[in-house]
Amino acid sequence: MANLLLHIIYLCTIGMSLYTACWLLLKGDRNGTTVSLAACQILIIIWCIPQMFLWTVTQVEIKYLTYGISYVGISFIGPAWLEFSFRYCAKQIGWPGRALLFGISALNYAMFLCNDSLHLFYREFTMEQVVYGPVFYFHMLYTYLCVISGIAVVMSEFVRKRVTALPLVLISLSAAIPLAFNLLYLSRAVESNFDLTPPVFSLSSLLMLLAVFRYDFLDINAMAFGQIFASISEGVIIYNRRGRITYCNQAAARWMRIAEGDFFETLKQQVAQPELSLEDGTRLRVRQYINQDRNGHRTAGTVILTDVTEYYELLRKNGELEQFRMNLAVEQERNRIAQEVHDTTGHTLTMIQSLLRLMRAETEAAREKMDEKPLPENPQPSESPMYQYLAQAQDLAAGGIRELRCAINEMRRGGSAMTVTQGIRQLAAGVHEMEMEVEIQGEDSEDYTSLAPVVYACFREAITNALKYAGASRMDVIVKFDPARLSLYIFDNGQGCADIQENNGLRGIRERALAFGGTVRVMSAEGEGFQIVLELPVHDSCNSSDAP
Repeated sequence: MANLLLHIIYLCTIGMSLYTACWLLLKGDRNGTTVSLAACQILIIIWCIPQMFLWTVTQVEIKYLTYGISYVGISFIGPAWLEFSFRYCAKQIGWPGRALLFGISALNYAMFLCNDSLHLFYREFTMEQVVYGPVFYFHMLYTYLCVISGIAVVMSEFVRKRVTALPLVLISLSAAIPLAFNLLYLSRAVESNFDLTPPVFSLSSLLMLLAVFRYDFLDINAMAFGQIFASISEGVIIYNRRGRITYCNQAAARWMRIAEGDFFETLKQQVAQPELSLEDGTRLRVRQYINQDRNGHRTAGTVILTDVTEYYELLRKNGELEQFRMNLAVEQERNRIAQEVHDTTGHTLTMIQSLLRLMRAETEAAREKMDEKPLPENPQPSESPMYQYLAQAQDLAAGGIRELRCAINEMRRGGSAMTVTQGIRQLAAGVHEMEMEVEIQGEDSEDYTSLAPVVYACFREAITNALKYAGASRMDVIVKFDPARLSLYIFDNGQGCADIQENNGLRGIRERALAFGGTVRVMSAEGEGFQIVLELPVHDSCNSSDAP
């Protein structure tokens, strides 16, 4: 029953030490402190496993072999523990000191191996009894000194940092318990074929872990980095030398539709570009870092994905704002020039017209005085050539003023987004020489805004022709808005003509309409005025924004 209980204790010791070693190597921080403590646990396992089979051994050679395997753990547990203690306290032993510590243990183990010829480790080694020699006691004393020294180093560090009493008590127990059990075993105070020192030493390691606060051995950097990478807005992808993705945070998984374990080759073409454009409009900036070993071979790679969509959106808005500022500056300059033209040329033409009117009036007065009869309202070609010249000059000045007024209105509205209806009504309101009536059929909207310049220019040209050549006193205008086209109907009551000759005015109307994909029809008869029908397609107008 006792042997069964001892076997259970050994199995628990092996399981606890194995768990501790695996936990430290897999989840612990990758440094010398973690590795040295894991080495202590592995040495305890090597110490324990052969002890479980001693009761089944029937030959002295097998017994000696079992002891030899077990003493690998026994010989090096002391220096390994001291190494761990120094590393935990951030102290350096140095390579000479480390070579001395492990060299003494290696020498002790060598004396064990040579015991058949020297008999210094065991004076007697049989199936019935084992008599220890001087090297054995030196070995045990050396192990005790290493263990006690290591625990003393940790306790002094705790005292220096003013750590609470509980860790100090745990460290004291971790030193006292295994030494006490080992002394009991060596002194034969407890009769047993099992050495209880390894299980108790494993328990001591557990106490040591609790004393130095278990979180000191966690891979805190990896945990913190993982949490940071998972929460940042940038995408992070890490792949190993075999091209398999070992880590990707939520942002990278969402953008690239990948998961840990996928092969990086599927993304190689995409991340080779400095920027990526996703289907949802997201734009990513790509940065890639390659880790290499001393021989220049790739060991790992990291890809950082940064969402720059907002940056480009800001650039676009800044561009629109800059364009708006330029348009505003151009419009202000256009208005300034228009005002200058209006103030100078308009004033000059108006003064010329006034002088011509005065000259014509003086001429009429002179002729009435000479002939004692009034001058006809509309002089005939047979009348005085001077009178005819004055009348023509007055008409030209009046026409020039009208055209100047239209040109200035065009300049002032050039940069603004005037609708078709606004342009038509503005031109109609500026004409005082004849009666104007405008009828709007349908509803004007932004769909027709791109057609406003050509409608405005054609209507202005029609007004000029009606006043300059047709002698019209009335003009009727109909603007019809259909989903597919815009129609403009212009009718005047001028003198009309049987043979229509397209001069610069009519030719300009037709060329503007054709440039926008539209059509123009001009109809007239002698004494029946002019009819102009302009039709412009709505959908094609967007492709003719550069038309004159």
